[in-house]
Amino acid sequence: MTRRILRSTSLAALSALVTAPLFSPAFADVTADEVWQNWKVLGASYGQTYTTGSESRSGDTLTITDLTMDMAGGDIKITGTIPQVVFRETGDGRVEITMSNDYLLTMQSKNGMDKDLSNTIKIGQNGLIMTASGTPAAISYDMMADSVAVNLADFMVDGKPRDMEVDVNLSKMSTNYQVTPGDMTGINSTFAAQGLSFRMLGQNEDGEGKFDMSGQMNNLAGASAGAIPKAMEKGDLGAMLAQGFTTDGSGTYDSGSFTLAATDPDGSTTNIDSTSKGGSLNVSLDKDRIAYGLNGKGVAMKMSGSSIPFPELTAAYDEAAFSLLLPISKGEEPKDFAINAKLQGLTVSEMIWAMFDPGATLPRDPATLDIALKGKAKPLVNLLDADKVAMMGEKPPFEVSVLDIDALQLSLAGAEFKGNGALAFDYSQPPALGGVAPMPTGKINLSLTGANTLLGKLQTLGLIDQEITMTFGMMAGMLAKPGPTPDSLVSEVEILEGGKILSNGNPLPF
Repeated sequence: MTRRILRSTSLAALSALVTAPLFSPAFADVTADEVWQNWKVLGASYGQTYTTGSESRSGDTLTITDLTMDMAGGDIKITGTIPQVVFRETGDGRVEITMSNDYLLTMQSKNGMDKDLSNTIKIGQNGLIMTASGTPAAISYDMMADSVAVNLADFMVDGKPRDMEVDVNLSKMSTNYQVTPGDMTGINSTFAAQGLSFRMLGQNEDGEGKFDMSGQMNNLAGASAGAIPKAMEKGDLGAMLAQGFTTDGSGTYDSGSFTLAATDPDGSTTNIDSTSKGGSLNVSLDKDRIAYGLNGKGVAMKMSGSSIPFPELTAAYDEAAFSLLLPISKGEEPKDFAINAKLQGLTVSEMIWAMFDPGATLPRDPATLDIALKGKAKPLVNLLDADKVAMMGEKPPFEVSVLDIDALQLSLAGAEFKGNGALAFDYSQPPALGGVAPMPTGKINLSLTGANTLLGKLQTLGLIDQEITMTFGMMAGMLAKPGPTPDSLVSEVEILEGGKILSNGNPLPF
């Protein structure tokens, strides 16, 4: 029974609590030793090894000195030592955790040129307090900090120092994560921060040229959930997933900015500035599928420098998004897949238009691209096994049995192409499409508006010749019919069993 309950509960309510079973979750507490043990269990699940200089207990406080963490996976090895970590029991069933404000991590790895990399990272924490609560079987951690800073102290390539600086800062950070140990360690977390800023400057990977980039993200928030097998095989993602490893995370931010100044070895310069009105990211992974999504809104970019033949180029878009759902585990039954890509409201600077249309013959309407596909597919191999995928050669590593075209749109310079439909593939039939897939059956609806007007303007500008315009007219007359509005075409393409193709009911080829 906690002091908080004693202070805030009436005599009647207290009597009810006293008569409850002593093992009731309402009475769950954790001790400093139990929280420290949970740390070690959690670290081991991530492949970390902990050693300590000393562990001493004095009253309600457990003090750990020289806590060293080692972690290795593939070509990466990370080691760090925290001078002091203190676990203090607060008397109400919780444990307050504080640690040294600063500590160092060293990382060894290889770069894309197979050169040895070694760097030291300094972690700085201001006003950080962590509180553990719950039960030994399910500990919840709440952490708050005024700021957390990550700074690169040194950077070595093949034993030689490289000019490189990296600074990352989080402000007004708060996070919660809950750990449930067992054969499958469950981890759920939430995260929020007022701001994230970073700056990187130094030399390129080959040691020539230099760069200086910085960025800011405001009002970050995120959440994640996952499970880690107790005896997980480290370093092999496929094996980890087969053992039950899962992860599902998402994050958002309200606004941001990014700048880059780069100088090539020949002295030419490139400068990029961009701003954003927010975005999101989500990643989900288990043994059966991977799901990924990325979104950015209200992005404006500006590019200048001696490396481009213009004083300044600008571009902006209202929204850009990409998402992917893909089955990754070999099986006998087809599973869901989806691919979505969108670029909405794209505009570019007048300087780019003026290169080929100085008189503004073409409309400057914002461009839009939207593709939304989904269906059923059967992986023929485990897609995370690179060797087995490579053995497939030019053959696709999966069979698509159903393909639904939910959206297909391209709007540009006053013209718009749209489509939707559904196709099915019967793999008992002989391959016909490039020798890798059978002829599908199904129906696709297509429409095109403004094409003749656009072609006429392109011909006036001298960008296409009259023969292309005439050829398009002939093909449109055979494959499409006039739509409901001027300068519009529609076509319903149907693929029948046996490979026969109809366009608006007429067989192809003519």
